[in-house]
Amino acid sequence: MRISAFQKWGLKAELPAKNRLSITTPLPRKQRPIKLKVVALTLLGMYTVFVFAVFAIFQKHGVNHEETLVEVGNFGFFRKNTGDASRANILGLKEEGPVNMKADEIHSLLTGSLIQNLDIQSIPVELPMAVADNGMEGLGDNRSTMEVIKDTLNAARFGNRMYISDAAAQKNDSKFVIPPNKRKRDIPMLTAYCQPINQTEWKMQPLPIRQRNDLLKVSFPHVNSCMALTSQFPIDNPPVDLDPFLPWIHDVFPSSDGKYVMFVSQNRRRCYNGQKNVSHTDVIPEGVVANNGYVHVDPGKNYYMRPQAALFQHVPVKRINNDLVGDGDGKEDEPRYRLASHEDADADGMETRFICRFKLYDTATSITSIIGYSLSKYELDYDYLSFRKGYPFTHTEAGYDNHMIWTSQLLFRCPIPTKYHNMVARGDVVTDDYSTLFVDVVPIRTAPRYTPPREFLPPRYNQTDVSGDFIADKVWGKEHVLPKIDNSGRWENIPICMPSLMQHGVVKKGADLELLRIPEAILGKKRKTKDVPIKEMGVKIHKVIACTWASTTFRTRGNRANVEDGERRLKEWLEFNLLAGFDHIYVYDNSGAFGSENSLAEVVKLFPGKVTRVDWPCKICSNLDGSEGERSSQYAAESSCRLRFGTHARWLASFDTDEYIVPMGKFNSIGDVSEYLDRKGMHIAEFKSSPAKPRYFTGFLLFCNPSNPINTEEGHGQFTPTVKEDETFLHTYNCNWEQFPRENTLTHRAKQMYRADYIKLHYVHYATATVVSQMSKGETKAAGLPWTHKYKEAHRRSFYELNEATMLHTKSKVANNTMNWKTQCKIPLQSEEGCELGFAYPIGSNPKNENFDKDGWAYNCYINERIETYWWPKLVEAIKARS
Repeated sequence: MRISAFQKWGLKAELPAKNRLSITTPLPRKQRPIKLKVVALTLLGMYTVFVFAVFAIFQKHGVNHEETLVEVGNFGFFRKNTGDASRANILGLKEEGPVNMKADEIHSLLTGSLIQNLDIQSIPVELPMAVADNGMEGLGDNRSTMEVIKDTLNAARFGNRMYISDAAAQKNDSKFVIPPNKRKRDIPMLTAYCQPINQTEWKMQPLPIRQRNDLLKVSFPHVNSCMALTSQFPIDNPPVDLDPFLPWIHDVFPSSDGKYVMFVSQNRRRCYNGQKNVSHTDVIPEGVVANNGYVHVDPGKNYYMRPQAALFQHVPVKRINNDLVGDGDGKEDEPRYRLASHEDADADGMETRFICRFKLYDTATSITSIIGYSLSKYELDYDYLSFRKGYPFTHTEAGYDNHMIWTSQLLFRCPIPTKYHNMVARGDVVTDDYSTLFVDVVPIRTAPRYTPPREFLPPRYNQTDVSGDFIADKVWGKEHVLPKIDNSGRWENIPICMPSLMQHGVVKKGADLELLRIPEAILGKKRKTKDVPIKEMGVKIHKVIACTWASTTFRTRGNRANVEDGERRLKEWLEFNLLAGFDHIYVYDNSGAFGSENSLAEVVKLFPGKVTRVDWPCKICSNLDGSEGERSSQYAAESSCRLRFGTHARWLASFDTDEYIVPMGKFNSIGDVSEYLDRKGMHIAEFKSSPAKPRYFTGFLLFCNPSNPINTEEGHGQFTPTVKEDETFLHTYNCNWEQFPRENTLTHRAKQMYRADYIKLHYVHYATATVVSQMSKGETKAAGLPWTHKYKEAHRRSFYELNEATMLHTKSKVANNTMNWKTQCKIPLQSEEGCELGFAYPIGSNPKNENFDKDGWAYNCYINERIETYWWPKLVEAIKARS
């Protein structure tokens, strides 16, 4: 029986032969540079050698050739003995279930019947193992559907962070125990109501009115602390895996003025975006869309997660008379809505996606009451952003969207009822470290729109150039009434804690931030750019802050190496940045993603009042390179820090602990640099960045443990460069391969500091959405700014490195970086490549006349004299003083 790669999650297999894709499409005759016959013979020979090699391996291990077909890696298909699991793993063979069961399983997922008919009581209760302890949970997740359901439910039962690691399980480590449940009995419990949704009905027009479904209730009793909310919220094993219309929430908090609940969510579909080349033996399953000869590695999960794309697209709704609905149950105060066109929609329902219901718990009576409703608002319009970037689509049905990085972070807010604004702003809704105010988030369920982004923009953009590919009244109809909230899938009882500065101890509970407000920025008179109207998102108490996402240990992209110097790096990095003039630093501690034993808390305690730690243990869902990667935890951390704390700072810089922002020239403080940028009318300042080389010849480096052969000179000339205990990373890595000021743009590694209120969305290396890029054509011209369809940022500039600021990137080197170093480092090469150890030109020397030192090592990098003579000595003094 044939099993294709697409059946791993149960997609239907075996289409007729005419539907098979081939990657051997011939070129036109004029484009054939060599004879096809030669190419064909060569490929045939290579294929023959490959087949015989695999056959020999199978013969060596005694594999039976007469059973079923399974997948090897992500490419070819070979037979295996299904009765011998150990032999099946010889070549990384993946176990497959019976074909019919898998096909039925994916059908039941897409129609919603699997969730609808699920018996929770039949799911075994057990402490779940780590799903994928390799930083590649998305593409590395080989669990079946029922295993995903089981792990999601057990994570809810035991707490999202109670996953026992494989190593601890083997040791039977007693430290891994189920924590006691501290919840008071009557306090509302965080709960997800997972709703079966029939995705096969999406093609029907008008969209059928959704009938009442039995909801799958998943409760989270271990979410019971506002201070620990970011570590307790179910992120790594979310109910989103059971109901993909639920937003994949990573953080939730109130705005400082108490008017909104802010949500930082991620796009779960992007976790399953790895691609596989379609070979001549593959068949394309029904419903799967190929893209230039490629399909998804795991098309079943990718397709099941399509509703995640819909959450990024607004829907207009209109309130209707409850008496006209006919499904009343005595709760007449609940507003009812129908899907509408822009012309029919209510003003507050023009651009929404979630219904928000608020509840208050009375500690005296233990009664929970509904206190109000509102409709969600987006932080930005994602379709308009795609339009301004010149992209033909925001989402594609095939799901090849990871290069459009702005579809990673879903940012929205729910307006809080006016009566409770002051109570939330003062932090009075929190008692005994848990909230008494809660919000339910109810997604409005419609199919994703795959039309060009301009086709359904809100009226405020006055977009007339549309083709009519999407007409709301035709697709949805005029009578599509949304179900009552209690009949809808939703997040329920999400706690609304204190505003962020109070919650994390930066200011005291109830503090008046106006007393801490810093003076307004001074704008220069000779600016090259027009003023931009920027709305202040919060009271500014800091001039410039820094955010970092860090851990005690981490794995490099693609899991090529493990780096374990996180604590030491953070300690030095914090010392330097406070010395360089940052007012406050926020550390998003991701150590919990690698185990519960370690954290960066002890390092942060060394800097009281200046450094704040946010426990952030959620994993990245794919650590692969390029478009297959999705560093969800990092992206969410940056948005969380900007929206939580950036609202109280004029400037923000988000960068890693191996990146040092260095004031240059006459500037001795990054605060002075930010004031200089204000005078220039700049809102984004860019640092060039390329990995520096750790200096070797001056004795700054110490070889790693000689007991590990690959890390010594005897191990093929490889070793791991390690900074001496009495040295600093700043000094050791002060050796850039390009002389200052650097001429290369290095944009793919650039980092930025920016006006926090000006940025609407920021991705690690660059701003993806700004205040101006979200303005309509009319708004832009009214502000006196130039407008072009494809937006160009006019308020960004690169630092002049000699006189303003620069970045030193002290990226760790591992053993593979030093392969054949004794040969490579004697070849003069002014490049990032080649020898990755630093042999610095002497300060004041002429690079054109001097290429080698006295021992024959080739000079390959330049010392930043300002760091060498000013900043390094000051850092050493500061470290000694704190010690």
